[in-house]
Amino acid sequence: MKGTHDWRRIVALIVLVCVVGGTAAGLSSGLISCSPTREEAGVRPLSAAEAQRLGDMRVRNYRDARVGFRATLGKPGTGLRLAGWVDWRRPLVYLAATTPVPSKDDGLLQAVPGIVAVRDGRVDGDPPAVPPADGWRLRPFTANSDNPAVIDSFLALMFVIANEQPDSADVLARSEARWLAKEKYGDQLVDVVMGPAMPARPTPSGTPSPPAKPFQKPSGKPASETSGKPSDKPASKASDRPSDKPSSKPSGKPASKAASKPAGPAGPASPTPSPGSLAAMGGEVKYWLDGDARLHRFEALLAKDLPVTVELRRTDQPELVAVDAFGGRASAPREVTGEEAATLATMRQRNRKAGGGEITMSVPSPAGQFQARGWLDWRTRMAYFGIHELTKPDKRVLMRATLRGVSIREKGSGRGLPPTPPPGGGWRSAPWAARARSVGTLDLDRLVTEALAAASDRRDNPKQLAKVARWLRADTVGGAPVTVYEVSGAQGKVVVRYWVDTSGGLRRLELRTLTGAFAQLDITPGRTPKLS
Repeated sequence: MKGTHDWRRIVALIVLVCVVGGTAAGLSSGLISCSPTREEAGVRPLSAAEAQRLGDMRVRNYRDARVGFRATLGKPGTGLRLAGWVDWRRPLVYLAATTPVPSKDDGLLQAVPGIVAVRDGRVDGDPPAVPPADGWRLRPFTANSDNPAVIDSFLALMFVIANEQPDSADVLARSEARWLAKEKYGDQLVDVVMGPAMPARPTPSGTPSPPAKPFQKPSGKPASETSGKPSDKPASKASDRPSDKPSSKPSGKPASKAASKPAGPAGPASPTPSPGSLAAMGGEVKYWLDGDARLHRFEALLAKDLPVTVELRRTDQPELVAVDAFGGRASAPREVTGEEAATLATMRQRNRKAGGGEITMSVPSPAGQFQARGWLDWRTRMAYFGIHELTKPDKRVLMRATLRGVSIREKGSGRGLPPTPPPGGGWRSAPWAARARSVGTLDLDRLVTEALAAASDRRDNPKQLAKVARWLRADTVGGAPVTVYEVSGAQGKVVVRYWVDTSGGLRRLELRTLTGAFAQLDITPGRTPKLS
């Protein structure tokens, strides 16, 4: 970094993970001040044109969608090196992290706002174009005032520098944002400016307000509650389905810590930032902008003595392949044909005729990643499985589910298929509506009830399905070719995906969780033991 600017005032980075109805990663109280200890020659407030260009930066990033990047967390030569891509529209980050000396911090990483997937193993340079299919562990964002969680803080910053709307140029012109220098970057001249980490938004009083969430929240309503989703009468009753909204606002440990502790490093609480200050808009970031408001480089501090430098490669724009929990390969959805609508209309009949089979489930949530194995019997509309949190494989809960409710036996262990017949004693039962409304539990409930409802002796209406279903792509499950369809719910939000094999039966069900990831249930057709 050129010049004599001092990195001096530090405000701890907090990642706010909103888990009710969607995800939004943000910076609530800043990164760092890059302000000089004295006003240096040439440093000045932004002109109107410069404020407009800085205001257009986030929307330019969003419209350009994807860029490659290389970043260093820490001091050159000793810091963590990151290389990969970001897709701001999806949104998704995919990178490889390497340390100067091989360590446990080496590996691949993918992230959507609020959830991170990691895979151990050193990868030099860019990550592979197609991520490995296995070995991924999911976890929530963990950065808070006590635990900066540097990589999560970096991800939050990567997500928040893009937005569907421009920043307010008027707010930026009146703020502490500054023009610092003009430099040669590559083959073009760029302006180096100091600006806010978070979007600058006006309020009626003319002071910056909390920014709008940069990512739309996904619909929480199960597809079976839309007019086009196949649904039997029992599944449509309120007592048969979990509500799509929690009765109270859930909050995991990271969110509650962030909300309950003042921003800033350990010690006395930091004073409230004054309106118009960059600290009130997430802290200070140095941006290298060209004449078209394209960002080429930015710098900030994520914690004391921990700078981050990011170089963007704007012509490096491949289609990113997400891990399954984040939606898999990118596609260009189209309307279903009449034949495809007819296939979907008879899918539930074919499932019932097939009888069921062995199932595996994966449910990402802010509390961790839950996995399950068991069976699904479409003839009796019953599922029986053992479920455990990925980091606690020896603690398993046994569950039996119908469209009306669930029975739970908490004394269990192991990761394989649950014992058959189900053990006696120790079970407690409850209707779906009485289930605890934590986000992970709610997503699991929705996934299981959608799977149970995917069988019927009635043919569905292909004309209604054609209104809400889209062809997504051709793919494979366990080596078997499938066609992936997605079904939209309220306001056109994608709620559920059906992976249908060549016989017209369901092989995989994906459901968008309340945090924006995808829960997944795979079924291998075959013999189903007695589940009751």
